[in-house]
Amino acid sequence: MKITKKNPIDKTSVYLCAGLVSGAGALLLNVLPVLFGAFAERFGLGEHQLGNLAMAMNLGFGAFGLASLLWIHRLSWRVISALSSALVVGAVLFVLREPSYEMLQVIMALAGAGTGALYALAMTIFGDSSRPERAFGFKLGIETVPGAFLLILLPVAVAPVWGFEGMLITIALAMVVMGILPLPWVPRRSERQLDASDAAVQIASTESRAIVWLSLVASLVFLTGIMSVWAFLELMGKKTGLSSDTIGMVLALGFLINAGGGFIASAIGLKVGRFMPVAVIILAELLGLVALAQFSSLTTYVVGVICFLFSISFVLAYTFGVMAEFDLSGKLVALGALCLSLGAAFGPAIGGFLIEAFGYSAVFVFSGACSVAVLAIYGAAVLRARLAFNRARDSDTAVMSRL
Repeated sequence: MKITKKNPIDKTSVYLCAGLVSGAGALLLNVLPVLFGAFAERFGLGEHQLGNLAMAMNLGFGAFGLASLLWIHRLSWRVISALSSALVVGAVLFVLREPSYEMLQVIMALAGAGTGALYALAMTIFGDSSRPERAFGFKLGIETVPGAFLLILLPVAVAPVWGFEGMLITIALAMVVMGILPLPWVPRRSERQLDASDAAVQIASTESRAIVWLSLVASLVFLTGIMSVWAFLELMGKKTGLSSDTIGMVLALGFLINAGGGFIASAIGLKVGRFMPVAVIILAELLGLVALAQFSSLTTYVVGVICFLFSISFVLAYTFGVMAEFDLSGKLVALGALCLSLGAAFGPAIGGFLIEAFGYSAVFVFSGACSVAVLAIYGAAVLRARLAFNRARDSDTAVMSRL
């Protein structure tokens, strides 16, 4: 549905380098459990204070994700990535000065703003692809790998030798490596060209708006349900007698499985349609939730975590893919960063309330209900997309028959 004059996105080098930029945008969210554990030990913070820091970071992330609509197509993509990465690096290194709790909230908000800008930028870059499901599958897969690597590296190899300072410096170096060094292989700006005088494009623009918003809502609902469980997976394991080391290894493995889900979605693309792959994976996720709700051994915990985490990148590859396909302006796709921040903010809050009020079974039911709702919303978007394509094809056929 989008008209592209030249597409510099669908190259392996661009996929890899823009994927690293996306990984920089997701890095703090991915390593948050380890980072906040270090904060709690260093500054003596409690769970409520850590929750406020997470909220500050997510608010900064979401605010800059939303604000990106104003400048994402006006500034050079390389400049945006370099400045955003520098902001995150500066914020992370400022923590070495041992600021007050109030200043730490400001720092986390600034770090969230920088990562939010990076993530919105990556959404826009991959949204320019002529094969968005393939592009977003790769993006979501590769952005997870650095987080999984650091989840193992930081507590096992860095903290025991270089302590808290070494952890912060390692995160800052990772931001430079992912957010700045790959920029020579990242396009400076979008090459998408739309012909505003083309009546077909104008009709498609009217039809596509609802599809884009349905995809955004599906992404937000899915992330809210996922985060409501993800935030408490470690506590669930501990309450059934698993050790912290065992849980950490399982979650790191789950992160890698999550990356694999993105790469598999990239490989499948539209070969079997848009709806069927998502329906199958959401069914697998629901089975994972059932396993987590009933697990009494390490085996069932591992199976539940793998089925649950595998779905994340896979499903988002398709919801983001439809959104990018019908976002004719190339601007709204950046709101995927806002979906991520809102899901990360509201999901754990809802999950925590449900657990305290009704027990762990309630949060599993909530997450499962979100996934079922996503399937309905996404299905509506896919149906409208199919009807839009059919109308466009019939219109082209009618025009050709009159020539």
